[in-house]
Amino acid sequence: MNTRSVIFSILIAGVVIGFLGNLPVLNLINCALCIWVWFGGGLAVILYRRFQSGQPSPTTAQGAGLGALSGLVGALVGAVVFLITSPLSVPLFNRLALAFQIEGDLPFSNNFWGYIGTAFIFLVIDAVLYPIFGALGGLITASLTKE
Repeated sequence: MNTRSVIFSILIAGVVIGFLGNLPVLNLINCALCIWVWFGGGLAVILYRRFQSGQPSPTTAQGAGLGALSGLVGALVGAVVFLITSPLSVPLFNRLALAFQIEGDLPFSNNFWGYIGTAFIFLVIDAVLYPIFGALGGLITASLTKE
């Protein structure tokens, strides 16, 4: 595998995962089976194939690796995006919890340290889940797009 193509495809797909998975309202769609992460894992494979025009397609194992690494990058980018958008998204989540009558302590608080703590919690969770679902997306895309 060409290192340059791998890095570019992972970074681009990871940024897409991080933004789509953590922008307010769009992140609610991600709650359904990490759909943006599956998409990003597949995008990493497609981008790799595009950068490697004329070369052999990635194997399913390589596709899973591309997807997993893009998921990891997406988790890191997502934590930064969440921190930036927290003043907008945290009140939205709190109102949503009230609308659905969810009781108990939610990890969303409306102060700077609350935003930092929540972003850290999401980073830890996403650092585990995003590579798994990204790998699945990459694996499926690599197997479906084999030449």
